[in-house]
Amino acid sequence: MLENILQSIRDTAKLIDGHLDYPTCPGIYAFMLKDNASLKEFGTQHQIIYVGIAKESLKKRDLGNHFKSSSTGSSTLRRSIGAILKEELSLIAFSRNGTNNKREILNYTFNDAGNNTLTKWMLKNLIIGYWKDGHSIPYSKLRSLEEDVIKILKPTLDLDARTKKYNVLANHLDNLRKVCREEALKDLKK
Repeated sequence: MLENILQSIRDTAKLIDGHLDYPTCPGIYAFMLKDNASLKEFGTQHQIIYVGIAKESLKKRDLGNHFKSSSTGSSTLRRSIGAILKEELSLIAFSRNGTNNKREILNYTFNDAGNNTLTKWMLKNLIIGYWKDGHSIPYSKLRSLEEDVIKILKPTLDLDARTKKYNVLANHLDNLRKVCREEALKDLKK
């Protein structure tokens, strides 16, 4: 089954605009950089940078979350790319809902203009491939398969507690995200 998942991710990989009939079922997805794209030391063209799971709908998770400018606070992928490209895209981090609650700082967002710029960068530079769960396997099994895929592909933006140890850039990414969290907290103290 694992080889089928990896093959499906490779076979379906294209720019998000190239997916005409994006699946509405659960599954596993992977983001990679397109031709001539770079995410600094976190990736070059065709490199897998992120693997995720859609518990209910791939379409809802990927189109309704990762590629939606207002969803940075609920997308690890967006927060990580934003932290890496913070200076380049002139992003300013804020608490997700304007409070100093630890969770809202941890799940920071960016200013509206920055979120829009981040979305444009993602649409221009990212390819996404997926595997559809056509058998409604239990969520625990889906998570286990996601973990196996991450172990094999070693995405550079992986910070999942289960698999973070396989990402040699995890500490560096954590530090970049920490800068954003500190900025979000500092803004609240003004």
